[in-house]
Order: sequence, then C-alpha cells, then structure tokens
Amino acid sequence: MNAHLPAAAEPRRLRLPGAVLNCSVTGAGPAVLLLHGWPQTRYAWRFVQPLLEQHYTVVVPDLPGFGASARLPGGYDKKSVAAILHALMSHLGFATFHVVGHDVGGQIAYPLAACYPASVSSLIFVEAGIPGLGHSERAANPLLGGSWHFGFNMLDDLPELLLAGRERPYLEYLFRRDTIGLFVTEAIGDADLDVYARALAGPGAVRATMGYYRSLPADIEDNRALCRNAPLAMPVTVVGARYGIGLGWLDSVREAAPAVSSHLIEDSGHYVPEEQPEQLASLIGTTIAELP
Repeated sequence: MNAHLPAAAEPRRLRLPGAVLNCSVTGAGPAVLLLHGWPQTRYAWRFVQPLLEQHYTVVVPDLPGFGASARLPGGYDKKSVAAILHALMSHLGFATFHVVGHDVGGQIAYPLAACYPASVSSLIFVEAGIPGLGHSERAANPLLGGSWHFGFNMLDDLPELLLAGRERPYLEYLFRRDTIGLFVTEAIGDADLDVYARALAGPGAVRATMGYYRSLPADIEDNRALCRNAPLAMPVTVVGARYGIGLGWLDSVREAAPAVSSHLIEDSGHYVPEEQPEQLASLIGTTIAELP
C-alpha cells in the first residue's frame, strides 16, 4: 500500500483518472475489494468489513455515482466502471486482490476479473450473476419471474421525475415490500433507510445510479464477448440467499468460468451483507483461506 494512504476507518476521497471515489481502507493482509449493490452505498458492508479486517486489508468504495463518490457524465457500463476500480486498487498499491460483489457489484466484478485476470485472485458473486449469459434475460422480465425494477430503472428520465422527493418510500418498498427484499427486516432499520435515502436524493444520484441499468444492453454485448475470449481461470464462487435470488444466476457464471462453487445462505433475503454478515464474512474468509 502507498505510504501516503494509511489504513483508516474513515473514508476518504481519492482522485483517479476520470473519477473521484469515496473509499475506506482498513485492516492488514491480503486485499479484499468489496463492491456494494444498487440502491445502496459502501454503508452496506458496515457489518462485514470489521469482521474481515482482522485478517485482510479491506477496500470498500462507494461505486462511481453512488454515495459520496463523484457522479460521472456517462460511462456506467460495467467494463468502464471495472477499469476505474482496477485503477483504484493500483493507486492503493495492490497488484493482486480478491473481489466480492453483491448485486450490481457482482455485475462489475465480472469484467474486472475478465479484463484484469492477473490482478484478481478470486471472485465471489453474492446474489449476483452475469447479464447476457445463461438465462439471465429472465431477471429483467417480470413475466418470466424477474424483477420489475430492471425495466423501470432502464427508462430514460422517468425515474428522475417520479422519484424526486420520494426516494425514501421507493427504497422502503424495495427493501420491505418487494418479493426478493429483506427476510431479516430489522437488518435495514429506519436509520439505515435514511442513510440510503439521503444518498439517493443527492444531486444527480438517481441519474447516476440508474445509469448502471441503462447500460445493460452494452453490458450484455461486452459480457458475451468476454465470455468467448476470456474465460475466468481464477477460483469463482456464487453465493445465493434462500429468500432472495438464490442460485438463479448460477448458470450465467458457469458459462463464464470452468469451475464454480456455490453456497446457499438460509434465513436471508437479497441483502445478505446486512442480513447475515457473520455467515457471509465467514464464507469469504474460508473461501480465500482454501485457495491454492
């Protein structure tokens, strides 16, 4: 790690080519990059991070456009975001690192591993998969059992219009009413919901975060090309939740990697890092410890 960037619990803003990221770096040992999902921020890892930092250097950024990271004018396709995160880890002095991606974070983790295989030592998808591979098209089609919010979030302009001033009830519906929302309801309490609502209500936040969905057509083409040309050689694990997506995206990951292990966490909905942080942290630690 660079001497001018000591490990610190408080996040700091790091200036990279083309991006400014809000990021914390804690602990010591092999580096683990934690990528949160939508519609959250780095705050989603608040329980997992202190468990991992006992044995690892844990890097936890707000993804570009989320939380306190700067909004980008565009470039929310997952390959472009992966390039920013690779630049972040290089800036911090890590030539190799492990990647754990939840939800949209897993969608970013795939091109990060496929485009920079020498850097990514292992890859863990948490309630996530690879758009464009396997039967992933079902995820965006509610008539096939997928989630309604894919279509809504991909619309131009309408989310910005309808969510202005209504960010909190929208998030409350996602976390507490949606069929793949929370199983452990108290895992995201009112104060936590306020944190996420303030982040989504920030200037440009809806536009930026919806950019991750509006980029999906480009992501699908990118992912299919990466799958053909750069199969994953590092150890890959898929973690699902009994009351979330489960292992519904497993086939998409198996198409991209020759060997994939899988685990199903009981008593959890989609938001595993907050609902079952001890189980997830233990699984991450065990997976890394068992690497050759």
